[in-house]
Amino acid sequence: MRNGDEGTDSPEKTTLEDLAYGRIRAAILARKLPPGTRLAEPTLAKKINISRTPVRGALRRLASEGLVTISANHGATVTVPSLRDIENAYQVREALECLAASVAAERVSQEDTVRLREAEREERRCLAQGDLEGYIRINERIHLLVASLSGNRLLEQAVESAMNRTNVYLSLLDPFYELADSGDRQTWEHAIIIDALEAGDSLWAEAAMRVHIRSSRAVMDLDLSGRKPSPVDDI
Repeated sequence: MRNGDEGTDSPEKTTLEDLAYGRIRAAILARKLPPGTRLAEPTLAKKINISRTPVRGALRRLASEGLVTISANHGATVTVPSLRDIENAYQVREALECLAASVAAERVSQEDTVRLREAEREERRCLAQGDLEGYIRINERIHLLVASLSGNRLLEQAVESAMNRTNVYLSLLDPFYELADSGDRQTWEHAIIIDALEAGDSLWAEAAMRVHIRSSRAVMDLDLSGRKPSPVDDI
């Protein structure tokens, strides 16, 4: 298959784009491509052994998720979040999720807490297996479930939007692979939030969520000095 090539969309192209998307995304999440790494279409196409067109589509999809930044001058690179971006996102998320937890505590049922505890156990399994992508997915499930228990669809949607942004930062900067106790702390904090919800204590649930969001932000590794951009070798 040629490495050059424009063309119309086709099932084959879509499948190849999915392949490229999955390979590049997995490499970013596994920290094989640190923030700042240049993602040249010809190099990626050669590595994956496909043409440039599906690679371009994959990079656009990753840019829409915030994992990749595309500029006219520098092309595509793995996103390097700014401190202000991170602080703003977590400030909004804290306000929204504390409100959601407070309201949810007044409405939660036993069945709801069972679902939350099942998700928390699954989160622990992902942690034990070193599965960052699964860990982030289950973490999101727990938080969105709490938001849904508020019974406020607008609030739930706002929480989801805020989480979509902070999940990008978690993917790029959470010291998941370096600090074994980081994930343990997260699951322990989730267990406390669930305890507060089960007790129907709005003030406790709000406080537990606030501590959790702030500690999630605090543990993030913002020192990118040791994460030099890498050549695209292992994807």
